[in-house]
Amino acid sequence: MYDVIIIGAGPAGLASALYATRYKLNTLVVGSVIGGTALEAYNVENYPGFKSISGFELMGRMEEQVTSLGVKIIPEEVTKIEKNTDFSVITEDNKYEAKSLILTMGTERRKLNVPGEKELLGKGVSYCATCDSAFFKDKTVAVVGGSDAAAKSALLLAEYAKKIFMIYRRDKIRSEPIIVESVEKNEKIE
Repeated sequence: MYDVIIIGAGPAGLASALYATRYKLNTLVVGSVIGGTALEAYNVENYPGFKSISGFELMGRMEEQVTSLGVKIIPEEVTKIEKNTDFSVITEDNKYEAKSLILTMGTERRKLNVPGEKELLGKGVSYCATCDSAFFKDKTVAVVGGSDAAAKSALLLAEYAKKIFMIYRRDKIRSEPIIVESVEKNEKIE
């Protein structure tokens, strides 16, 4: 029986585990991807204490800090939560009990749901520029979206691809002004 189970192992989940453990709560973290989508960030330049750090390195440091305090992190996907007197957190293979839960389940990538998207995943369609940029060396690439993540992905892809087209709905990119400026200055990005 845990005092608290944190569902989600991204930045919010690991930060929650850090605080819960410091309050001497018997804490368990359950999440399908330790580090969450933050792992995919090429450069994190808006996190206090680091001028620039990769998402992979930042999440590795967070995981190391949390586990050094004795927190167990289980890389499993939660399939069901039940509430009786306490909570039961059920995964495909296990069941964990806790007095309370913290839900930090992060984000899931929005899909375009266009023909060929599923079939071409990993064969030209990617949701992670950090993971897959090198595969697009000297190719023409489209980035769909006008948010901060899309703009940063386009900048990363510009280091590899010969041309990047950003496709978005609105009249302008909705990113941090400094990122928009970098995108607009990059001759490879249209």
